Amino acid sequence: MKKLALFTIAVLIFGTVSPSLVNHAYGQNDPDILLRIALQADKQIVNQLDQIYGDQIPNNIQILYDKGHTALKSLDQSLSNDDIENAKQDFLLTMNSFMQISRTISQSSEKVVIVPVSKVSDKNLSNQLDRLEKYVKTLESISKKHNEIDQSKDKFTKAYSLINEIRKKVTINENSSKNISELKGLVVSIKNEIRNSIAEKQSNAIKNFFEKFLVQVDQKLIKAKDLGRDQNEIAKANELILEIREALSKNQINNAKTIYPELEIVLKNIGISVKIT
Repeated sequence: MKKLALFTIAVLIFGTVSPSLVNHAYGQNDPDILLRIALQADKQIVNQLDQIYGDQIPNNIQILYDKGHTALKSLDQSLSNDDIENAKQDFLLTMNSFMQISRTISQSSEKVVIVPVSKVSDKNLSNQLDRLEKYVKTLESISKKHNEIDQSKDKFTKAYSLINEIRKKVTINENSSKNISELKGLVVSIKNEIRNSIAEKQSNAIKNFFEKFLVQVDQKLIKAKDLGRDQNEIAKANELILEIREALSKNQINNAKTIYPELEIVLKNIGISVKIT
């Protein structure tokens, strides 16, 4: 019975079935112990398959399991009929199928651990680098479109140089994490530089528009006052103009843009229209 206990422990803990242990169990005088061991082995194999493959068990393993499980059912039936010789044969067939499954799983696990790890890592790094390079090219295109390329030219040169350096390191399996971090930081710097420059140009364009617009409005308000137009509306227009100029002086472009439609309505009430060319 000690040998049988050792066999059961091996099946439950290691999930593998040793041929020598099967033979020990086969030679025992208590036939019912064969069924208990086979049931435990079946349960362990099912747990392994569920953990490793889920509901996508490879066809070759599924065939082996079905063969072993069918033999297990036959074992139960043989023991019920006191057919000891067939029970022993069913036991050996059951455990042999489970041994083959354990061996197949073990070999598959070794291949996954030994071979693909570095290759998958390199592939992920290459994909990441491809995305970064694509983003750098997008930024370069935006920079050219807005005439910002001269300002960021050196940084783009540095970015492409880093990309080439990283690719070389990936090829020779050399650590390039430091270069990747540097590249990411450089990309963020380029993006912020372009964004800030474009925002500044847009801000200056809006300020230029308002300057031209307000100069014309001032002149037309003077004429409107001389013509005796509604003095309250003229006063209101002047107040709004002051508010816009104050917002512009503080670089509060959005505030100036918010006041602008209100000023247009007042000017329309006065009978003033302004076109900026």
